[in-house]
Amino acid sequence: MTRFSFRRPAIVMALAIAIPAISSMTAHAANLPLPSSCQDIHNHDHHARNGNYILYDNGNIFTVYCYGMPGTPRAYIDLAATGANENFSQYTAGGASPGTDVRTRFTRLRIDPATMTVDIGDLTFANSTGSLNHGGTTVTSMPYGVAMSCAGPQTTGGVGNIDLEGTPFQVDNAFATAGFQAAGSAAVGPDHQVVNLHGGGFCGWITPAPAMYNPFNPSTGQYHLKLSCAQRFLIPRRHQDQYCVHVG
Repeated sequence: MTRFSFRRPAIVMALAIAIPAISSMTAHAANLPLPSSCQDIHNHDHHARNGNYILYDNGNIFTVYCYGMPGTPRAYIDLAATGANENFSQYTAGGASPGTDVRTRFTRLRIDPATMTVDIGDLTFANSTGSLNHGGTTVTSMPYGVAMSCAGPQTTGGVGNIDLEGTPFQVDNAFATAGFQAAGSAAVGPDHQVVNLHGGGFCGWITPAPAMYNPFNPSTGQYHLKLSCAQRFLIPRRHQDQYCVHVG
């Protein structure tokens, strides 16, 4: 059953006035209580388009980009930092894995609104470069929030970056290493919005905990990275329609 409930109507009203994204909804959808998923929006308006919408789930009011409307609706969050060295995962070539560095860069992340957890294997809004050989398997892509290499024991040639600055979200997850003679580190920024990753071994990697096995060439359904509403959030001019508020 579709769940539309909210215990703090005053906050909803204030957000509806303040958040431009609410204007993305059709008149029919906008008159409903806040939905908890993109599927809820689709169920009540089969003509709803891809775009930014406001959801409420588990005490959080937040903006998502609903994609696949009206077919198979899925929720994503927009990343503001999309430079060459931002929001990427890399399997660094060398050692037992010859070829070229495999780097996957992300512009949007798929999220489960109920758990605020990122599907790190969803590459819908990602692009990859490079190709290497991992024990006979050709590697061409990496999941989000992962750094890997196979250069030698306790080496950390793999690199990665999570950068949620300019979004209303922060990382709420530990990181773990795995593999053979693995090593790695996750340097988390003071606002928990930026994480710089180094990982490797022979072969080894670092991922959001619990660590995954051979995380390369990912598939969807790998909900491993937990987010929460950022404690401090300065809204850039070009992302004024993004909000995340925990109201309990």
